[in-house]
Amino acid sequence: MASEPLILELRNVFSGYGEIEVLKDVSLGVRKGQIVSVIGANGAGKSTLLKTIFGIVQPTAGQILFDGKDITKRSPLEALKIGISYVPEGRTNFPAMTVQENLEMGAFIRDDTRAVAEEIDALCRRFPILQEKRHTSVGNLSGGQQQMVEIAIALMLRPKLMLVDEPTLGLAPILVKEVFRIIQEINQSGTTVVLVEQNARRALEISDYGFVLELGAIRFQGEPEVLMHNTEVYEAYLGSR
Repeated sequence: MASEPLILELRNVFSGYGEIEVLKDVSLGVRKGQIVSVIGANGAGKSTLLKTIFGIVQPTAGQILFDGKDITKRSPLEALKIGISYVPEGRTNFPAMTVQENLEMGAFIRDDTRAVAEEIDALCRRFPILQEKRHTSVGNLSGGQQQMVEIAIALMLRPKLMLVDEPTLGLAPILVKEVFRIIQEINQSGTTVVLVEQNARRALEISDYGFVLELGAIRFQGEPEVLMHNTEVYEAYLGSR
């Protein structure tokens, strides 16, 4: 994996909201085919990091590269078009629409109608609960089922890179296990994943590399085994699990 080229690179990125600076001189690289976890305390800047990569938040300084090309000032729509998808924290689906209609909306920039229909069929086979609830309004699904819909929507654009923010937040343990399994399966099918996750230990266990974000800056980084044996990382983020 270490020999694979970088699919994503941040160089000295600063970002935030108005006068509030959140990310401070962040530099990191993600190699093609990896699952990379970003862990840290609440308020460390993890979600801001994903939003900055995706273009929701514009960096005030620094550079973001995707597949070797500068995407620093790209919009979220442009990010989607070049192969970056984003699964935000919480629910951003259309609750009054069915699972089928939500998946169709996920492909809104595609014009290959037949291929989209085939892909929805394939996703429903891949996630049986979606097939079972295919014609049910998403607002009537459980939290875990809605999370599956969110992930499936993000897959409708066949992303090269998927940014996933707190996918297991508020889910029961059995659903947490299923979400992590799905993330691994998505990665094994060829999609690189950057994962922000409260369950730091489990996130590192399925990752190829990890970053620890602290007060908007990278405090530690390394292979999961290294981070999990780092005393400071263990005591701050892993000791209670």
